[in-house]
Amino acid sequence: MSGKTLPALGPDTVVRLSRQGGFAALPHLAAPREIDFSACDERQRGQVCSVLERCLPVAERAVGGADQRFFQVELRYHDAGRASEWILTVPEQAAPGELVELWQCGPGER
Repeated sequence: MSGKTLPALGPDTVVRLSRQGGFAALPHLAAPREIDFSACDERQRGQVCSVLERCLPVAERAVGGADQRFFQVELRYHDAGRASEWILTVPEQAAPGELVELWQCGPGER
């Protein structure tokens, strides 16, 4: 996944973050967070995009092992007027601290 760049993300973008994997199923730890860019100001959208850019070098196509936790980042956006989706899988141990904060709090809530 490294070497990739984020697609252009406008105000119609929705980012869905979830924490998955591990041995124990703990629903409160897996609760997804959805960030609707239409509800964010430009600064907040920029912060989220910056965090996502920092995830690109460590994102993987698949995460191995049932005991490994990871963050799944789903991007829903429009590209040339068509609905598109992009999914990043970020191993928890390699995730930037800002991604963990974003999943816990959302943009502008820290």
